[in-house]
Amino acid sequence: MRKLVLISAVLPAVSLAGDDTSLKLKIRLQPRIDLGSLYREDGEYRSGSDLYIRRARLEVSKMFKNPPAGRKLKLNVTLEMDKGERDYDYKKGRKRHTSYEVGVLYAYADWKFSDGVAIRVGKYKKPFSRVSLTSSARQLLIERPVSTETGKKWLGDYYGNQVMVYGRVGGGLLKYMLAVSDGSTIEKVNRTGSANVTSEVNIGNFIGARVEVSPPGFTERKKDDTGIGEKNKGNVISLGLSYARNTNFSVDSVRDEEASLWGADLFIRFGLGPGKLVAQGEYISMDYSKIGKSGKGWYVQGGYLFRLVRNIYFEPALRYEKATFNGEDQYITTAGFNNYLKGHKVKWAYNILFIKKGNESQRTVHQIQAQIYF
Repeated sequence: MRKLVLISAVLPAVSLAGDDTSLKLKIRLQPRIDLGSLYREDGEYRSGSDLYIRRARLEVSKMFKNPPAGRKLKLNVTLEMDKGERDYDYKKGRKRHTSYEVGVLYAYADWKFSDGVAIRVGKYKKPFSRVSLTSSARQLLIERPVSTETGKKWLGDYYGNQVMVYGRVGGGLLKYMLAVSDGSTIEKVNRTGSANVTSEVNIGNFIGARVEVSPPGFTERKKDDTGIGEKNKGNVISLGLSYARNTNFSVDSVRDEEASLWGADLFIRFGLGPGKLVAQGEYISMDYSKIGKSGKGWYVQGGYLFRLVRNIYFEPALRYEKATFNGEDQYITTAGFNNYLKGHKVKWAYNILFIKKGNESQRTVHQIQAQIYF
């Protein structure tokens, strides 16, 4: 991984011969409160409330125009201080206090040669799952589905150091992402169930690929799972396919283990009556080839956006999902709404979740989250 970080540090040097734009700063804050059956104690779920900062992020970027080759070069460093002062992990049903701690979410150089070819080097999201690649600032519902959240860490750290080639062909009729990395992040974050995981540090141990296709007239400029669809015009249809693999790592006494993940997703946005309808579905499957662990899941979700008054919009939304890991099923129904006061820059949302996992009793969790993004 250190080699990739070094590459991303060296790339900016080639831009000194080009023109540059001013430094850009962006700040995103998501204060949130969770209420309901948040944690399990003495074999039963207990009620509680939890007020915390779900996301606190500072993005610093700079664009260099006219580098020695290609069209432009962008540098980005994004710092995060997420889940500050959170007391409960409602997904796992346990008390777990999270203090404020600054970390590096993204650190990359993005060199664009043409619409069809660009290279990104450094720390960024790995190329699978539409809902995971969509920014949390533009999600339809407050939390992402449990199946894709588990899949993100099946191959290690989702925010991995990598070299990625990507591009858009035909104005967005075809989009692709192809990434390679050393795969060593499997040591830090994984779903094997074991803390004793080691991996070979060789470039190419991790590979990931994703393609998205849209029919003419239905292309998407920027991923946005809501009806607001900022930076997009017109109707959208997008079909995505993803595959990723991590190899040459060991789990306890099992050597040369291989982890794989594949998925398919479909997103639709179109005008309907006075508003806009969005619908989305995704299937994901994952496997460790030797230790016998596997998982799969799917979800469907939808929402309808309409104007309340002037530039204030309201968007009721619903999701149903099922996830299966090592033979245990989990069902989650999420209902709620988004209230946009100034698009994604100023908004708030309410969700209610009905969670049924294995033989446990169904529990209910309420979530209220605001967003300020400037």
